[in-house]
Amino acid sequence: MYEVMGAIANSNAPVIYKGAMVTKLILSEHGFIDFTRETQDIDASWAGDSPPLMEHLTSMLNNALSGHGLTAVVKRDYGERMSAGYRIIDTDGDVKLSIDIDMRAAVDSRTYQFGKMTFQGVTPENVLADKISVIASDRVFRRAKDLIDVYALSHCISVKTTGIHGIWKRENRAVGTFDAFHNRQDELRHSYDKLRRIDTKPEFDKLYSCLLQFLKPFAEKDTVPKIWDSKNLAWNGITNDFDK
Repeated sequence: MYEVMGAIANSNAPVIYKGAMVTKLILSEHGFIDFTRETQDIDASWAGDSPPLMEHLTSMLNNALSGHGLTAVVKRDYGERMSAGYRIIDTDGDVKLSIDIDMRAAVDSRTYQFGKMTFQGVTPENVLADKISVIASDRVFRRAKDLIDVYALSHCISVKTTGIHGIWKRENRAVGTFDAFHNRQDELRHSYDKLRRIDTKPEFDKLYSCLLQFLKPFAEKDTVPKIWDSKNLAWNGITNDFDK
């Protein structure tokens, strides 16, 4: 999957990667390898000046993959709130993975590296902003995997509340009330227990206790700037030098 991401990046296709593949690299950079969450999907955002026609996007992907014995086959055209979806098949016609490319406005990005491959991916704060907004809504029951990702990220990166709030403001994102997270724990536990393809998944109670602390300023709509201490798993107040 990283080979495919690198091939597309080397073709200069203007895409920014996100999702599980980028999350894995962030955790790996910080030495957090306590568990592995499998995925067969690559998620990306188009970063060009304007969305391409589907046929142009398909041609771009196939030109990038031509030397790897792979072909991109359309499974879904993009539209309003709908990403372009592709199946990546090998020369025998077997599906190897999927890639979704949405046409969202540009997001913050940085360079990631896997072996000799480099590509652009969203920043850790962008990853968290998306996943926290999911946990704040009823969508958390369908995306319980985000609980694990936020738990893992909270153990290895520093986070500024102002950074998360700034991303939400820029995207005009309405963040939910965290009602499901706080008041429907039995259903949440059930969704979590159903998750598969995760090695050494943390116990739900341990995970929930950590997330309860990490999500507190967002759930309480606390606008006082704070910074997350990943070593002590606690929020700290900051000085006027916060944004320096």
